Amino acid sequence: MENEIMKVLELVQEGKLSNSEAAEIISTLKEEAASPAVENNSYMSKSLKVIIDSDGDKVNVNLPLKLVKSLHGAIENIPAVQEHLGGADINLILDAISNNVEGPIVDVDSAKGEIVKIVIE
Repeated sequence: MENEIMKVLELVQEGKLSNSEAAEIISTLKEEAASPAVENNSYMSKSLKVIIDSDGDKVNVNLPLKLVKSLHGAIENIPAVQEHLGGADINLILDAISNNVEGPIVDVDSAKGEIVKIVIE
């Protein structure tokens, strides 16, 4: 990464890049260096399974973890998702995915007979 940053700074000195362009490129380089180089592909090929049984309605949803991970910022802002997850914390689910957790994450059987299960498998 150091070589890339030096190259960007040289381009600024030569007048080929503006300071703001260089700052953006350097910021991107630092973000890439901070993120894991290789994701666990076998883990990311798994699915997030959401099972909801409420008042006779049954919902089974299977979402690829790659999709859930790529949409994580948007998922938090969808009111219908929060409403149908039985109070499950979206951030807890996203943290579980980030930490390669497998198995049940949420298992709710309410007094009203509602069932919410969220599993990574």
